[in-house]
Amino acid sequence: MIQFDFDALQSSAHRVGTHIHDYERDDVLQLARWMASTIDEFLESSRPLVPAPSAVPAVRVAGTAPTPAEDPLNAIVRRVDVRATPDEITSDLLAGKSIGMKDLISVAGIPMSAATTILEGFVPREDAVVTERVLRAGGRITVMTNMEGVAFGGGGESGIYGATRNPFDPARSTSGSSGGSAAALFYDGIDITFGTDQGGSVRLPASWCGVLGLKPTHSLVPYTGIASHDVTFDHVGPMTRTTEDMALAMQVISGPHPSDTRQGAGTPTDLGFVDAWASAPDRFDGVRFGVLTEALASDGTPEREAALAAFAETRERIAALGGEIVEISIPEHQLAGAILFAAMLEGVTATLHGNGEGYHRGGGHSVDVRRAVGMGMLAHGDELQAAYKTAAVLGEHLRSHYFGTVYATAQTVIPVLRAAYDRALDDVDVVLMTTTRTPAMLLKPEASVYEMHRRSFSMTTDTPAHNATGHPALSMPAAESEGLPLGITLVGRHFDDARLVALARTWEKAYGWFPAEAPEFPGTTN
Repeated sequence: MIQFDFDALQSSAHRVGTHIHDYERDDVLQLARWMASTIDEFLESSRPLVPAPSAVPAVRVAGTAPTPAEDPLNAIVRRVDVRATPDEITSDLLAGKSIGMKDLISVAGIPMSAATTILEGFVPREDAVVTERVLRAGGRITVMTNMEGVAFGGGGESGIYGATRNPFDPARSTSGSSGGSAAALFYDGIDITFGTDQGGSVRLPASWCGVLGLKPTHSLVPYTGIASHDVTFDHVGPMTRTTEDMALAMQVISGPHPSDTRQGAGTPTDLGFVDAWASAPDRFDGVRFGVLTEALASDGTPEREAALAAFAETRERIAALGGEIVEISIPEHQLAGAILFAAMLEGVTATLHGNGEGYHRGGGHSVDVRRAVGMGMLAHGDELQAAYKTAAVLGEHLRSHYFGTVYATAQTVIPVLRAAYDRALDDVDVVLMTTTRTPAMLLKPEASVYEMHRRSFSMTTDTPAHNATGHPALSMPAAESEGLPLGITLVGRHFDDARLVALARTWEKAYGWFPAEAPEFPGTTN
């Protein structure tokens, strides 16, 4: 039953900015009791209508955390073994593939923490839609991967499991927040991992770790069953070492699902990733690459100058394969980093007020997640990592003192930025830039809390633009700076994701990836 007394109602009234006066006390109390009784009746009568948790019939072994010897990069939270029973497998696209899931993607029966104590002890009963599709395609989930705390930041240092280490130099960061998903790909036996991306969190670690990372077109891949920051920024995408695995992963996870209202009526059912990969040409003849001048700025540091020199070599290699290189300008792109904070802070606050799920949308909602986040905040709310805590607190301040106008302004400006990219992509086939402006930074365990979190946004100069506009953006390891990987981003038209994979395949056939010598580590799968 819904329970409360007058003091509880008054406290709630103050939180929403009103007050129950003495003269209306009895009336309000009676109205509230009547409304609550109606809710009680609904909750009781609706029980037979609530669907059972959706989980693919599968073998599910929750496993254990690896030892440091088994996981020298601290990329893995838990070794698991999840595979669909044979009669549930509907395709063989991922047969024989070992899969890693970021530790905020629901896998039924497997503990999920989002690298925060808020979800301590939480075990989902449902599979995320991405999980379901991977299992039905024959994929075997073998690891849950480490991440930034609450997926908020790009430093890869703030989660409760500690920093993930860069495979090319363990003294350096993987970036984040999907850093474990990038690093785990260098362990023998892990083929494909999945990460989430609200401001660059797939592409940033792809750049610093020398792997492929795709932030799909917004709404192409269902996000249901994955921890969210803001439905307008949420993306989930694959990370791989080869374009073939990228094509296979996207073929499996893309397409509409009724549970996710981020997807509209225009979401394609099949973009033909595997066919696009197989038919990728050997050259870039006829492809027009637009180099974004706003992303060429130099801060004068040796690291940036070396990165720009590496990018110049990439341009030359593209041209040598027949690609046409032109410079383009999108002045609105310079708002990219600021948009991340202007829109996301109040989005984070609203998501917390909605206990991890939010309001004002249809589709799938998880009672379990709401309960877990709500109870977790009561028990461990003061333990939130500092950047996320600050974002939530400042977002609440903006909501209550500036009445949501900052969020509204950001969401009003986003269509202007989207239109600017659309105009540029009317003239070129893809927009070209470095994913990050420098290669991986050194880890700094002695950093203050402020410095650690401030550093964690230092690499997000360019990537948030494409979360805001929704354009697909693929980072490929096509450059090397001072012996370290440097990702090169291809940005395409909406739902041109398969073409980006095909273009990356053309590069892969001609040049392979950089650095040419990649590190390898012992296997970690079961």
